[in-house]
Amino acid sequence: MYHRKDVYHTDKSFTLWLFIGITCLFLFKSVAQDTNIEPVRDAYLSIATDARAAGQGDLGVATSVDAFSQFWNPSKYVFSEVKSKIALTQILNNGSGLTNFEQLNVTFYNNLEHSSAYAISVRNYAYGIDSFVESGAFQTAHEVAIEGSYAIRLSNEFAMSVSGRFISLKGKVPLIDGFGGESASNLYGIDVAGFFNGNEIAYSKFNGRWRAGFSISNLRGKSLFDNTDIEIYAPSMLKIGAGFDFIFDHEKKLSVTTEYKMLLDSYVENEEGERLDFGLEGSALALGFEFIYRKKISVRSGYSRGLNRVTDTFFTLGSGFHGRYADVDIAFLLGLSDEENQFREKLRISVSLDLAEVLSN
Repeated sequence: MYHRKDVYHTDKSFTLWLFIGITCLFLFKSVAQDTNIEPVRDAYLSIATDARAAGQGDLGVATSVDAFSQFWNPSKYVFSEVKSKIALTQILNNGSGLTNFEQLNVTFYNNLEHSSAYAISVRNYAYGIDSFVESGAFQTAHEVAIEGSYAIRLSNEFAMSVSGRFISLKGKVPLIDGFGGESASNLYGIDVAGFFNGNEIAYSKFNGRWRAGFSISNLRGKSLFDNTDIEIYAPSMLKIGAGFDFIFDHEKKLSVTTEYKMLLDSYVENEEGERLDFGLEGSALALGFEFIYRKKISVRSGYSRGLNRVTDTFFTLGSGFHGRYADVDIAFLLGLSDEENQFREKLRISVSLDLAEVLSN
């Protein structure tokens, strides 16, 4: 049996009961759906930017660190064993739901001696939105988000981060009849996040590690040069999560993570300073699993339950292949609600490159 001498020892019953409690809470909340909020028209800035998170039920605030932690919780970067990586994600369109949909996300991070880290990323979406307007007219829209973050390690097990984001949307069909101006709108947002990465603990039959994280995203004041006739979906959002790694030996590890996310407020105002109501209500619970074998192959599965928005209810599958220089991850989403989910049955592919390893060789 695999045990390290430098890990902490405790009774395994604590882990068992805590895991059972989290699972029961998840199941209880899942059946508490009372009201369905109509799905928004363009939730592109809220979807997972990477296949690893998407394969685990669209969660990532409390999972272990990876190259795409910028979107979920940049605090995780200071716990990375890899100094720097660059990564990108592409969502492949299967011809349904969205017309000519394209998505690209690029992220770079650099870990500064495990005490602090910074990251930058660009998320780009181009899509046709004929299915989102009552008139049936077709128009192509282009949405870009530029982000930067800085994380600092406050103790051996805990870190916090702050992020800034600028969002630009151009070309979207106006929501007000008769509007003939330039279809453009800009917003900015600030994120605050924290991550707990516990020490490895030796239980009687396996080793384990606890993880926990939170994120409050898109906190901001009045919009910058915002054209309020054009709707940008970038609500403030609260995410909290917890997870546990079952480390069976040097070759096998099972990670179980649960996450709760809740929409807060859009902060979009008109010229009179009145906040516009786009029905941004709702929350979701997600449960994800990731099994890693020899640090080379990963198999993932997840389930998300929308408590108010039926499009947030789906099942996901994913896998990953990890090499010396690069990691490749894929994910597939199966919508479980009657309402159409724009990303149902679309394949998501992520590739991350270990810059430190490449440059050193």
